[in-house]
Amino acid sequence: MAPVNPTGAIVAAAAISIAIASYYYLSKSNKKTNLSEATGCEILGKCEFLNPGGSVKDRVAVKIIEEALEAGKLSRGGVVTEGSAGSTAISLATVAPTYGCKCHVVIPDDAAIEKSQILEALGAIVERVRPVSITHRDHYVNIARRRALEANEFASKHRKGDQVNGKELEQINGHGSDEAKKSSIFSSDCTGGFFADQFENLANFRAHYEGTGPEIWEQTSGHLDAFVAAAGTGGTVAGVSRFLQVKFFPTLHLLFIYNWDVTEILYLLTGKESRHQVLPG
Repeated sequence: MAPVNPTGAIVAAAAISIAIASYYYLSKSNKKTNLSEATGCEILGKCEFLNPGGSVKDRVAVKIIEEALEAGKLSRGGVVTEGSAGSTAISLATVAPTYGCKCHVVIPDDAAIEKSQILEALGAIVERVRPVSITHRDHYVNIARRRALEANEFASKHRKGDQVNGKELEQINGHGSDEAKKSSIFSSDCTGGFFADQFENLANFRAHYEGTGPEIWEQTSGHLDAFVAAAGTGGTVAGVSRFLQVKFFPTLHLLFIYNWDVTEILYLLTGKESRHQVLPG
């Protein structure tokens, strides 16, 4: 996006949100105008849907994997795991092979089958599991966490199993004879696992504090009145707003839109375990 020279602007994190809002306005007014003209503000959209994986989550996937590699928590040949039926899973599946890694995604089996097909087309291993309570050990996110631990255990046993008294066992076509490998969901050359943990991993925040935020500052030439973003994990709104607040505090207005998970609402209201499920309608 080329620099602009407005007296003030409102930036939305994804242009598609502006497109939807513009369509809504036009459908109500039947006037051929755009949202900027309708509001009297210059509204800019950052086109994150043009990233290779189709969303802003590509930034997060790159940051998570690069930091894990730098910290030695992940190595080439390793598997990145995540519990996600959304954009993060697609981004991890898109990015991981670039770093010589594989991707293992765990999703609830009531998610659209098309999501599994997209992930598999990108080369990811997709594990569909029954929906259970958020607090259950077999919630899909918790299973993804376990898969990373299992990958590390598998890689460790594999390394030990290939050596006896410091000498490598005979292999055929690069594969040893360990029977456990045959039943494993991991390839014999797996070097370990790493749980991306998008909700708790601060690399999510840093991807936007160090990348998206500075880009918005530069691309608007520092002329900005408000920043609007939708929030899922909160990484985008937290990282970008933190950077921009340093530049604009106290004049910048921040607005984020958060879609509460039905199970989160039920748990907060009742204090009881609830079940992730796709509701009709």
